[in-house]
Amino acid sequence: MDSKNLPYKVVCPVLDAILLIKKYPPRKLQEIHNILKTKINSSKVPLEVLSYIDFLINSFIVDVEDFRSIIGKEEEENHDMIYRSVYECIVGLYPPFGLDVICNDINSELFLEVMQANKSDKAIFEEFLKSVDSEDIEFSPSSKKRTKNKKAIGSLSSVEKLEATLKKSIIGQDQAIDSVIKNMKLIASDLFSMGSLFFIGPTGVGKTALSKVVGKQYSGNFYKINCSEYSSGHEYSKLIGATPGYVGYTDKSIMSEMAEKSNQWVILFDEIEKAHPKFMNFLLSLLDDGTLTDNNGKVLDFSKSIFIFTSNEGMSTVDYRDKLGFANKHITYLESQDDILKMVKKKFSPEFLNRIDNFIFFNPLSKENAKQIAELELKNIPIRKTNPLLNYIIKNSYSEEYGARNIARFIKNDVAVKTAEALLNNKKPTRLGKMYSPRITKSGELQIITLPDKKKSV
Repeated sequence: MDSKNLPYKVVCPVLDAILLIKKYPPRKLQEIHNILKTKINSSKVPLEVLSYIDFLINSFIVDVEDFRSIIGKEEEENHDMIYRSVYECIVGLYPPFGLDVICNDINSELFLEVMQANKSDKAIFEEFLKSVDSEDIEFSPSSKKRTKNKKAIGSLSSVEKLEATLKKSIIGQDQAIDSVIKNMKLIASDLFSMGSLFFIGPTGVGKTALSKVVGKQYSGNFYKINCSEYSSGHEYSKLIGATPGYVGYTDKSIMSEMAEKSNQWVILFDEIEKAHPKFMNFLLSLLDDGTLTDNNGKVLDFSKSIFIFTSNEGMSTVDYRDKLGFANKHITYLESQDDILKMVKKKFSPEFLNRIDNFIFFNPLSKENAKQIAELELKNIPIRKTNPLLNYIIKNSYSEEYGARNIARFIKNDVAVKTAEALLNNKKPTRLGKMYSPRITKSGELQIITLPDKKKSV
């Protein structure tokens, strides 16, 4: 069989199972998405959560009948938790089908909590669905209808939830998170309608990941701009459209499409130091009042958005042997921040920097942070998370210079590959897959040992 058509294999932790999820081409995905839109739009009553998940299961799970027989053997009280877990597996592969994307104003945290709750709680959630004005719901990410501005972050409790989520998912950056939360309180209280943050720190320490979480929780609208793609003076036209007389003038620009959807975004300008000076000038109006003028002269409204800039500027001077070297002196990372900030101010114009609300430093990852990240990266790999395995990963991948990405890369290329080999060696692979046990040899190599299934294969 062509490898392009092979299904995805995803670990479902609740079932201790390997789910086979269909792999679709873009055209087929759009077809399924349109069917779902029609189903939601034609329904006389709000679609129940479980019906929504049933649709995803029928559309994406290979051998649906076998899967339902597996579910049928589980205790009834576990069914909601299983459905939630399966939902997360599917949406992890196909984010546009997430409930928080299809129904933009529904709090995804509430949904996840309800899926773990009892039937009375689900009834409450269904009442919540009914209470949502149909005009407030956007059924497609590409819908031409502008969504109403209903912030998920609009109370002290919602800000505190965001803080807890960030500190759980972004390891080793509590100080940076505290600074972000201060800004979110200003926006949630409507004292300020927009924000601009500048993240400074080594690569792979959570700058992008934090931005994504804030985007999801703030409005559900997140967009990342890789500034390395805008290193030439004219390339910012990709965002606002080509000028008259040039190819693509009549096409809608990226930011025009975004503004039609909402004025409430989290926009990440990644590695801003790589952008051309003309691109920086283009940003000034956006940071002033949240507006841009596109190629057709139309004013684009981003007045309730959060703009985040990330930069590695100044990190080239770092000596990652727990010291930083400037001139002939050795100082700590904390002590060096003033020097790094001076380099940032030298790189960027005063006009741009003066429009930034807060400069936030991210710390290099410690070995303890790295171990926590390794545990998170191993979540979807059916291998036992033992201390020897974690120590093996840290020994071979920990680097203050390259951060979490190096850990993830090592796990993928070593631990995951060896686990995949064990999976492929199974004579009868099933969705109730095996858990594997790691063994570190005296020579420091990782071996995978197959353990008996706890449950009978189906």
